[in-house]
Amino acid sequence: MSKYTERFYPEGFYHIYSHAVGSDNLYRSEENYKFFLRQYTRYINPVCGTYAYCLMPNHFHFLIKINEENDLIDYAENVKKFQTDKWNPHEFVMQQFSNFLNSYAKAFNKRYKRRGALFVDYIRRKRINSDRYLLQLVQYIHFNPVKHGFCKKPIEWAYCSYETMRNTKFSLLKRAELLELFEGIRGFDESHKHQPDIKDEEFDL
Repeated sequence: MSKYTERFYPEGFYHIYSHAVGSDNLYRSEENYKFFLRQYTRYINPVCGTYAYCLMPNHFHFLIKINEENDLIDYAENVKKFQTDKWNPHEFVMQQFSNFLNSYAKAFNKRYKRRGALFVDYIRRKRINSDRYLLQLVQYIHFNPVKHGFCKKPIEWAYCSYETMRNTKFSLLKRAELLELFEGIRGFDESHKHQPDIKDEEFDL
């Protein structure tokens, strides 16, 4: 199995990422970023919890945890996409991601009178099997715009979860659960004081 195509399992943590085709960008305006997140909430929030994210001009990263299987089945039944004899949680979650990316790509192409694929092949995913890897991934995601030269600190990038993790405003992010893994806001802040020395290949990008 390719390192990019691990199966989705209920209650599994995953690093999700994708890239625009060629030299294209995924977002050309602030409204594009906002619409992308609205579509993400519509299609993906019902099937997984989100712990961190970062949207870059030509790619994105999400740290997610797939919902329990019973919750997936309940949602599938509600949207009339559940067949007992054909139930497959991996395929169901994959279909949600496909619907999400397709909905965004169609709207983007219509808005900019563009044709053809917007995202490279399929949604890429890597399962996370340790707390250490998960915590490193959160740092990697939040420092992505710093690494690519768009800002000097994660808090300066509007399209990532860093600032949301540090305030108390309502959010669909699994803020409390993630901060618990960092042993509180102090641990989170300490881990984000400096750009981590983490290479892309450590996350199989």
